[in-house]
Amino acid sequence: MKKLFILFLLAVSATVNATTVADNDTLTILKPQKVRIITGDSIQKVKVYGRENDGKYTYESKILLVDSNYVSETSINKDTWNFDFVKKHSRGTGYPLKTNNASMRLAVGLTYGANAKYNSSQSVGSSWEIMWTIMEWEKFKYGQHNGFSIGFGVDWRNFRIDGRQYFYKANDGMLSEQNYPAGYEADFSRIKVFSLQIPVMWKYRTKKTTFGLGPVINFNTYASIKNKYRDADGNKHKDVYKQIHQRPITVDIMGEVSIHNWISIYAKYSPMTILNSTYGDGINFHPVSFGVYF
Repeated sequence: MKKLFILFLLAVSATVNATTVADNDTLTILKPQKVRIITGDSIQKVKVYGRENDGKYTYESKILLVDSNYVSETSINKDTWNFDFVKKHSRGTGYPLKTNNASMRLAVGLTYGANAKYNSSQSVGSSWEIMWTIMEWEKFKYGQHNGFSIGFGVDWRNFRIDGRQYFYKANDGMLSEQNYPAGYEADFSRIKVFSLQIPVMWKYRTKKTTFGLGPVINFNTYASIKNKYRDADGNKHKDVYKQIHQRPITVDIMGEVSIHNWISIYAKYSPMTILNSTYGDGINFHPVSFGVYF
């Protein structure tokens, strides 16, 4: 065992002393949080947890005695999972690293009704989207630029129109666009949709940028119409219509560009209309949104 330990120390010493010979063969770990050394008759192992500016870093070096032969093994960040509420830039020796991240993300953007069948002008500046990805799992293998992610979250979308028209739901459930009576002063009319989401993304990473593309499955659990206006006497009114026959499931195609794994720009388009065509074909549209993902 003493002979094996001496060989192990010589191997470690050779690695440290290699700084003057070949920088590419040298590994320097500054300010480790914890160092564990295990010795035995057939194994000598050193494991380092954490380093300067990287609490999730791990390094492991082993010398094993196998059939009277010495076998050396070294691994960096082996089988580690990082759980973060905010995405962080991966640090380590070499690129690209193996990463397994779980993060929570928030997006704020604007919405638009593409190919809308109603005549009113859309107020894009007042039509908004909030996406909260409660948890997203992202995985890249060591040395690979291609990876994937899958998540779960919620989404609020608000599609607003201004002008002399408003969205209306009749007693039989039919949805249409109506004109305000003479003398009425319109404030706004909007359709709101709340969804549970499952985004599935293919991702490609470089040192500073990550690109993502994939489907977002929406389970549209709630939708409503809301109108605000003043009548001819100046009295304020608010009409709300629920159960407006939104499609229960729609799919968006989302593209994303992430800079330094910190902030992203995204855009989404749905090839499916948001409303059931039996009830809302007269005011149907394809949801579009774009914004910033944190």
